[in-house]
Amino acid sequence: MDTNVLLSKIVATPKESGWSQAYSTLNLYIVLSIKSDQSDQPTTSGETGKIVAEGKELFERIQREYFSLDEKNLKKIKESVDAALDGIEDKSRISVLLATLTDNILYIVIATGGSVILKREDKLGVIAKGTPGITEAFSGELKNNDIVLIETEDFANKLPIAKLTEVLDHLEVSEISESLAPLIHEDSLGSEAAIVLQYKNLSEKEEMAAGPGEVIDTDESGETEQPHTSGESVFDEPVEEEIKHEKAESHMPSIKAPKINAPSFKAGGKKKLIIAAIIILVVILLGSIVFERSRMDAKKRASVLNEILGPAQKKYDEASDLISLNKGLALDDFNELKADLDRDQAKLKTGTPERQKLDEFIGKVESKIGELGTGNTVTGDKVIFDNVSLVYFNGSKIVATDKDGKGYVLDTDGTKQEDLSTDNKNTVAITASDTDVFIMGDDGITRSPIAGGTSKTAVKDAADTISMGTFGTNLYGLNSKDKTVYKYAGGTTKGDYFTGDVTLNNPTSMAIDSSIWIMDDGKIKRFTRGKEDSFIVNGLTGDISPDSQIFTGVDYANVYVLDKKAAKIISINKSGEVQNQYMWTKLSGATSFAVNEDGKKIYITIDNKLYSIDL
Repeated sequence: MDTNVLLSKIVATPKESGWSQAYSTLNLYIVLSIKSDQSDQPTTSGETGKIVAEGKELFERIQREYFSLDEKNLKKIKESVDAALDGIEDKSRISVLLATLTDNILYIVIATGGSVILKREDKLGVIAKGTPGITEAFSGELKNNDIVLIETEDFANKLPIAKLTEVLDHLEVSEISESLAPLIHEDSLGSEAAIVLQYKNLSEKEEMAAGPGEVIDTDESGETEQPHTSGESVFDEPVEEEIKHEKAESHMPSIKAPKINAPSFKAGGKKKLIIAAIIILVVILLGSIVFERSRMDAKKRASVLNEILGPAQKKYDEASDLISLNKGLALDDFNELKADLDRDQAKLKTGTPERQKLDEFIGKVESKIGELGTGNTVTGDKVIFDNVSLVYFNGSKIVATDKDGKGYVLDTDGTKQEDLSTDNKNTVAITASDTDVFIMGDDGITRSPIAGGTSKTAVKDAADTISMGTFGTNLYGLNSKDKTVYKYAGGTTKGDYFTGDVTLNNPTSMAIDSSIWIMDDGKIKRFTRGKEDSFIVNGLTGDISPDSQIFTGVDYANVYVLDKKAAKIISINKSGEVQNQYMWTKLSGATSFAVNEDGKKIYITIDNKLYSIDL
């Protein structure tokens, strides 16, 4: 069936009270919103970032679950939405609508809230509506020129059907969004979003099997029920309705022969017979010319499509083979392929079969980008210790401290082994060697034996040290004011680490293996023996935030970056290839982190609690 969909979107600006998204790729449409769990409390500007991060994580879960489906039937799609929402305690804040179009059948899944409105000819009504706390599935047949509005709960509350009737009755799809957008943006909650689509059947004229404004529904046995009007909730299970079609219209351009006044014929008039034969020959000739031109155009389009898809398919296969070896490089290749295909779209006219095939291939590439770009949602998260704000892992032990200088030595599962009482208040950095724990605070840098014992001040003059690391018997400190790294030989004697002309712009964190790794204004820089090495990261899905932190160890295969703004931890091998991303909304509130690569754990301090998550 030759079809097309006209589409427009309306999305409110994110606010501290809510966030929304409207997404489409080929025949998949997702509309969702999430409200703040503190909407009745005074909020700060940081709340907007938090609700955005939470919303994006939910959106990425939905994408990942959907694209991982081998079979995309209504039951499986509903299960994928349920899986994406698993673990969300307060689902009343969520409104999720996922729709997909297969031929002329629209499948809809609604979780918790939201509704779908159908305009068919002169009738308008709600065909699917969500129930608080429940995920429901609907399906039904679309007719030519049907307009469908997929809307979040707050969008529906703001613009009830009475307000929508006039807009949907008289405007085109693109004009509908332009008319509704000002109404949505005025005093918006941030959680209003909708997709408006119009279904076009380009190849057939359908007879109305259920009558204008009606949709046939089926029960689980597949037996057809009585028609419902479009103003009722009508979809339940996939519709399998026989549709009567008139003879399919030809795709060939219509031929309008020149108007010729044929004379009346009388038997025996040779001249008139010749004129009639000429007329017939002219009509045939014109038809042949148009047919040949159409055939040549189709042949030319097919050649252009082959020139695009041949190399593109090869790049797609190569990028797919690379996924198991290096996800970062594979993502780079898919993004590069997508950019090439976007440029090639202009070579084929919209609405042609060849352009449709190209768009379908682009959809495959977008799906791969969606799968690789979302990373993994964290698993195994649990609190293993309380009342700490900084954490470090020295390869065998966890060391942690609170703001008042009270330190602890813990096993990898969070079991306390030793107390470290330094009284070094307002701690800002912590690190540890195999034998000692170093804490930076009001008293400078203090040194405490990891096996327990008396703490001493190792470095008094250490103001503006924001990050530390050890290598051998030496201590290293990153100074934010001087924008340099100081080396403390034996843990006490201060000297310069850099030996060349090194410029740091806005350093925020440091980690050490045989080299020193520094986060500087969102860039990862590596230094060996005081000189900068070349280090380029491939496979990032976005820039790293300027306030990010970094962690690694001597025997580690990867360096790890905590990007609080993006609420994720990025794993990058030491050749610069992104290996994975770990998404978690709580990471936006993290104060420090450390990684136990052998034990496959990440330790994070959030709200004075020490969490562990699976690596």
